This record gives sequence, C-alpha cells and structure tokens, in this order.
Amino acid sequence: MNKSFVGVILGFATVLVLDGCTDMGVESDLKVHLSPPTAEISFQTNIKPIFQTYGCNGCHGGSGGLFVQTVAQLLKGGDHGPVIVAGKADSSIIIKKLSSPPPFGERMPQGGPYLPDSTRTMIRDWINQGAKNN
Repeated sequence: MNKSFVGVILGFATVLVLDGCTDMGVESDLKVHLSPPTAEISFQTNIKPIFQTYGCNGCHGGSGGLFVQTVAQLLKGGDHGPVIVAGKADSSIIIKKLSSPPPFGERMPQGGPYLPDSTRTMIRDWINQGAKNN
C-alpha cells in the first residue's frame, strides 16, 4: 500500500476516534453537572423546627389571623391569604416575607436574625415538593 494512503487512513481514523471521545466526554460532563434530585423534605422534621427556633409560633399564634403550627394553617393563611402555595414557592407569601424586600410589612422574622440562605432554600424546596404534611 502507498504510505500516503495509509497516512490518510490513519489520520481519518484518529479524527473519528477523537471525535467520538469528545462526544462521549460532553455526554459524561452533562451527567456530572446535572444536580441530583432534592431529597424529600419533611414538615415535621425539617420545617416545623425552623418555625419554633426562629420564634414564628409566638408571633404568628394568631397575629394577622395567621397560625404556623400546621401545614393546614399555612395553606389557609391569614389576613393576606395563604402563606404557601403548594408546588409554587415563588408565589408563596412566606418566601416573599423571608426575602428582602418583602412585598408588604417587615421582613421575617421581624427584627431578625434572618434565616440563612440554606434554610430559606429548604423551605422553598419543601413548598416546591408540594408542601406535604409529612
């Protein structure tokens, strides 16, 4: 066989192999960069203790018609409507009131200390998971 022909074949084969590796690498990279699904968050274990720790139960033991001890109370809400919209954290008053600036009144918890980002994210994820009474 002609040496230049063999060189062309080897060069073509190298391009195919490298191109195939690149495609595989991209697919592998996509898998690495995808976030794992968020673990299910429990109202009783994860969310309710936040309300207790930050004094929400004391302030919202009827203030503004709002109670925060149960999921049913959060779904019912108070004077401003439901505090949570199951599956829609961005539409939920609680997420807006925990952020700055809130749509009305003061940021919660009133006077601080404000919840860490990780805690707000947990509440957001719980709401987006359907705000289950678990």
